[in-house]
Amino acid sequence: MQYTIFLQRQSVGTYRATAPAAPGCRATGRTRDEALNRIKAMLESWLAQTEITTIEVAAPAAAAGREANPWLATAGSFADDPALEPMLDDIYAARAAERPAV
Repeated sequence: MQYTIFLQRQSVGTYRATAPAAPGCRATGRTRDEALNRIKAMLESWLAQTEITTIEVAAPAAAAGREANPWLATAGSFADDPALEPMLDDIYAARAAERPAV
């Protein structure tokens, strides 16, 4: 498994490593390798204690006096329309014809 690490050289000659995908996982070291080894150990410990899961949450109701998102109100309304695909094909063909040849 690979994780992206932000590695920063500090003004005092040390290195700071941060794993943005793992909240709170930061390490420092006197050398680049020391900082990376410490963040690796920290990530392995963090992953051993962490469960990654998803939950379902209710979408907030529209605030009083404010309408729901108008784009979402019509999303998918043409999904079963047999004229949709040919119309989209015509649009894409017209756009392609307007593009300069490479």
